[in-house]
Amino acid sequence: MPTYKIRGIDVDFPYEAYDSQIVYMDKVLQSLQQKCNALLESPTGTGKTLCLLCATLAWRKSLGSFITGASLKISDKLDGKTELFTLSPSEESGRSTIVYTSRTHSQIRQVIRELKRTSYRPKMIVLGSREQLCIHDQVKKLRGKTQTNACRVLCRRRGKLQCEHFSKVSGYLKSNPHLGDEPVDIEDLVSIGTRFGPCPYYLSKELHKVVDIVFAPYNYLIDRGYRKSLQLSWNNSILIFDEAHNLESICADAASFDLPSWLLTACISEAETCIDLSIKRRDKSNDKSHNPDDFAILKALLLKLEKRISEVPIGSKEFGFTKPGAYIYELLADLNITYKTASKLRDTIAEASTLIEEHNQQKSSDTICRLDSIGEILDNIFRDGRTDHAKYYRVHVQEVESWAANGSKGKVVSRTLSWWCFNPGIAMEEFPKLGVGSIILTSGTLSPMESFAEELKLNFPFRLENPHVITPSQIWAGVVPVGPSGRTFNSSYRTRDSLEYKQELGNAIVNLARIVPDGLLVFFPSYYLLDQSIGCWKSSSNDNSISIWERICKHKKPVIEPRESSLFASSIKDYISNLKDTSTSGAVFFAVCRGKVSEGLDFADHAGRAVVVTGLPFATSTDPKVRLKREYLDKQPRAQGETLKALTGDEWYNQQASRAVNQAVGRVIRHRHDYGAIIFCDERFAQPHRQSQVSRWIQPHIKCFSRFGEVVFTLTRFFRDGKTQCLTKLSLLEPKKEENPEEMSSSGQHLDKFYLEKLVSPRIAPVAPDCSLKASSSLDTKKRWTSFLGEIVPANRSSLASDNCKIVGCESSRGTCNTVLHGRKTILSQERSMVDLTENSQPAEKSTDMLIARCSSKKRRFISGDYDLKQHIGNSLEHSSGGREQQCKDDITSQSKSLEFNRPEGNLPADCAPFTVSGDETQGSAFLAQVREKLSAAEYIDFVGYMKALKTKAMKIGEILQCISRLFSGPERLPLLRRFKDYIPAKYHSLYEQYTAEKN
Repeated sequence: MPTYKIRGIDVDFPYEAYDSQIVYMDKVLQSLQQKCNALLESPTGTGKTLCLLCATLAWRKSLGSFITGASLKISDKLDGKTELFTLSPSEESGRSTIVYTSRTHSQIRQVIRELKRTSYRPKMIVLGSREQLCIHDQVKKLRGKTQTNACRVLCRRRGKLQCEHFSKVSGYLKSNPHLGDEPVDIEDLVSIGTRFGPCPYYLSKELHKVVDIVFAPYNYLIDRGYRKSLQLSWNNSILIFDEAHNLESICADAASFDLPSWLLTACISEAETCIDLSIKRRDKSNDKSHNPDDFAILKALLLKLEKRISEVPIGSKEFGFTKPGAYIYELLADLNITYKTASKLRDTIAEASTLIEEHNQQKSSDTICRLDSIGEILDNIFRDGRTDHAKYYRVHVQEVESWAANGSKGKVVSRTLSWWCFNPGIAMEEFPKLGVGSIILTSGTLSPMESFAEELKLNFPFRLENPHVITPSQIWAGVVPVGPSGRTFNSSYRTRDSLEYKQELGNAIVNLARIVPDGLLVFFPSYYLLDQSIGCWKSSSNDNSISIWERICKHKKPVIEPRESSLFASSIKDYISNLKDTSTSGAVFFAVCRGKVSEGLDFADHAGRAVVVTGLPFATSTDPKVRLKREYLDKQPRAQGETLKALTGDEWYNQQASRAVNQAVGRVIRHRHDYGAIIFCDERFAQPHRQSQVSRWIQPHIKCFSRFGEVVFTLTRFFRDGKTQCLTKLSLLEPKKEENPEEMSSSGQHLDKFYLEKLVSPRIAPVAPDCSLKASSSLDTKKRWTSFLGEIVPANRSSLASDNCKIVGCESSRGTCNTVLHGRKTILSQERSMVDLTENSQPAEKSTDMLIARCSSKKRRFISGDYDLKQHIGNSLEHSSGGREQQCKDDITSQSKSLEFNRPEGNLPADCAPFTVSGDETQGSAFLAQVREKLSAAEYIDFVGYMKALKTKAMKIGEILQCISRLFSGPERLPLLRRFKDYIPAKYHSLYEQYTAEKN
């Protein structure tokens, strides 16, 4: 493993680092050493996450050794008041906790997977919600506040009535202090709880107090309630916000609230319910624990608030009613709600919430208590007893018409009281006060960066806009100002509704659908323009000829992004299905900037060969929140000598549109060996100031075209250029040891799997200099380790035959197995990234003896089924042992779950040579079954990779044994660690024992 000396710190990196990765790690270390904040942009595929982890953990290691279970002091007094784990005073004083956050748990799962690639093993834990971690038979079925209250009630009980999983936490941690020494994810914690009994939620909550690094979603730091519940040592701690491109809006939303009339009505109804319930309890069982008078006061206050909001004078529906943020205190003071009385009111709301939850549990209802939202609003308004933060707010009351619930009364008018925060930095300002050492914000798309520092009101001395690791021939970026007929593209308000504009745009899409192979993404500025354009394209022209929509469908099957979130999953599945359809040359996804498609999906390789941006996605200027935000920024004082440049309303408005564009175009070119086109179909993108706000790694490649014909010509040449295609020639396995896979784990994630937050990473097809292949993914009905690779055929359907790229396939009634012969070398397909050993497996002259078997498959494509050890190794054995035929066995199927081997040895497969084994012929198969049971799917694939590396001598045996010992470390895997020695030649026993001694 290479080691780099950066700013005096040795950084272990799993691969040979690129220059851009060295620069990125240098910025991270500079920020940590000088205790300053950093704003770092690095495109997807440049190894951002891996660099961030290695640099941060190397810095942390330079301060002292990582915490381990052996270094923890375990208390014998487990009464709930004494800390279970403690550190020595010297360790506690010098400790710097790293808090690594990202948007979703799916992204955190990817980060932990990257952590396993490194040599660093800090004490770690991942935090999650009860919905993800609870294993109690009844509580895990609940949601939201209902689940939280039910959990707390069960945990507060004593004796047999207490939650059995909660009661086992301290005992398990006391006997397993090494939990977290090796990377664990949420699924691992749930598995521990299921097998051994302790509550995963409280395991993580207890362990997070004494770790080196904590992984959590954003809201654990941004939300005040979550943050206060964390028992972390904030002094000199490091806060990392990965995928931080949405951080400013998340911070602002977390500090704001909206109170619609329907919610206020529901709260009044719940207060009335509490009055009735408390009276019934008093009458039936003389239960006086709940005073109905308190709930009556609560109801009266809510009724007065409803009346007060209804009396607010609204001059026009467009502008509503707006006041400075401090007006909220005047409004509540009229109801006698002040900082002093708000405390009593919050207690009453908490009591009412408990009463309603108990009532809902008796009725077996999981209805959410709406009164909790009132308590959260009061906490937000009266936090810390201060009112000075109100200057960052605006009070707004807007009136809307909607249909009555029963439909009989026609339209009704409802009002919403809003308290909007226009300073996102209000959520971040507490971190410097807590003594946090450094705050690092990083993402693949942060440009334009200036607004981040200005919006968050933090000083970021260290900033970086990293280039991509791709070559110029892998990207086509151009501004297309005119269409096929020469009409100008401009999606502004003045021209977007004209028939000529929509028809010209449609004709351009027809041409692009014909040129671009596989997946094409088309982003519109808004749903309105998307609907209007498609509606126009579907209508026939005056001469009743074929419509634009039908012409698009001739080349690519279309999918339209739905407005409803519930329909999004089906649209992704439709897109995946259309990509696999061989009757057309791919699929086209019509979506909107700021929509779900533009925000988190990974359209790598065939899934997104080009992205079209049809205009600048400006927010609706008449939207009250947008209008008030611009006014707020324009009215901010411009004091001289300020470190941060003041942001004007217009600058913010333009930068928000540019950031949405950057997010959309970031869907393609997801890794080093990917390639694609970025097409800006709006003349405004030709303006220098517009291009300056595009991600910096794209800017050097942007060309402005004066004629649409030039676009067609250059794009066609780009996609048909054999040299460009050859840039995807890396093997289906992980790159060779000296190569860097960047963040290949995200390079080919199945889109339909993304919806389920179960992302898989298919590899890219190898392409010979004169042979083009296309990758198209599919989801197996039973397994997730599936990828389909076929030919890349541009819309003109040109023939792409080649003698240097041959497909070997064999079909049976039960399954399919295929091998790609590239340059007369066998390349195996595999979903996970593994070391590419094909170049080192045997001399080139020996491979000339390979024969290509005849196949019943008529299509020239490569299919890799479910990852199965037997399939992976069985297919390779025929060549590695010098055989002259590719054997096809009916018992090898993509859905096979068997781990038995139909070979005389009956033990570890030949890929595990030079291992030896003696004894029963099923011994090896039984051991592999244990390995697969104990390891995760990703770890199991890594294990197979080490076996193959050992066979081909691509890695030193010492390195492999060290990796295996690390893979089998942990109390649950100790039997594997010991048994594996039986399969090692005697001369390597002492070497293996050196590594295992550290794990026992």
